Amino acid sequence: MGTIASNKTRTLLTIEKDLKKELEQIAKEQNRSFNNLVITVLKRYADSSHD
Repeated sequence: MGTIASNKTRTLLTIEKDLKKELEQIAKEQNRSFNNLVITVLKRYADSSHD
């Protein structure tokens, strides 16, 4: 694994295989990485939680 920016951290996430496959397919359809999709979804959730 490569180095990461000092303002970021790695985390281990355990999810169902079917959910991962579905998210990977969505990411592919949106021409983005799985990681980028997950971060986007989590940011939107966090932002909406502050409303």
